[in-house]
Amino acid sequence: MMISETIQALKRAPKCVSRSSHTMIPPARTSMAITRQIPNSFIDALSDHGGNDNVSLSKARIQHDRYLRELRRHVPTLCLPALESHPDCVFVEDTVVAVGNTAVITRLGHETRRGEVDSIKEALRQLGVNVLDMREEDANINARSISLCDGGDVLYTGRHLFVGLSGRTNENGFRFMQQVFGEILNEENVIAVPPVIQGKHVLHFKSAVTHLDENTILAPEGPLGDNLLQTMKSLERGYSAIRLPDILSCNAVVVNGHVLAQDALCQVSRERIQNACCERGLGLTFVDTSELAKKDAALTCCSVLLAV
Repeated sequence: MMISETIQALKRAPKCVSRSSHTMIPPARTSMAITRQIPNSFIDALSDHGGNDNVSLSKARIQHDRYLRELRRHVPTLCLPALESHPDCVFVEDTVVAVGNTAVITRLGHETRRGEVDSIKEALRQLGVNVLDMREEDANINARSISLCDGGDVLYTGRHLFVGLSGRTNENGFRFMQQVFGEILNEENVIAVPPVIQGKHVLHFKSAVTHLDENTILAPEGPLGDNLLQTMKSLERGYSAIRLPDILSCNAVVVNGHVLAQDALCQVSRERIQNACCERGLGLTFVDTSELAKKDAALTCCSVLLAV
């Protein structure tokens, strides 16, 4: 089936409803997810760890297939073909930031990844999303002033859009997001977060913090989490934090009242996530993506969630 035909079929599909019987329904339900297959070249994907990290392509694909299967239980999911010339292409989250029916195509921070975005842009247009392209908006300005942003540095909680500054996302990238999404959320709700986690064993802002609902975030224990929450002004903005000893467990996917959490070895983190989900009436499934994590990936990296 052609991609355009698949998109039309997904648009006609009934919306998935979480199996949790006491789900807290967010203001805008996720209507579709975009993912991408893993290329044969995945072993050459970027990694701050260096080298190939003994990545097993077959194991990575098995884990990714399970991730897709769980995601499809809760939302219609489009899986685009792999791009062999782009080893990191499975990490679609970095290519776009979407709020409601508006999406920004990003200029990725690492130059070798910038060819990943065009097919994502085309898919979004076919879905009827209002697409703005960061690359086009400042195409004619000085190279030192261009906007850079990886979607993995942007967290939308339903109330605020936090943009984590990093080696992949700069101040101009934040200002671009503020200009676009400030009209939807109000400018004061689009917030830059200083790079307090940079070089702390995580690549992106969302590698260390995500949300369970509009009022609850997952964040690491210790000084790293303390600094992160302080710079986010999380308490002032009305968030409670579930603190976890395992940083990888702080990254979770929330889709229509159901949480996909990392199947980590840390039992304390698992129990705290289970308790938090139970208290909030959220469904929960643990998903193992440890092989993808060898290439600096977290759970959210592998999907783009849309409310269109």
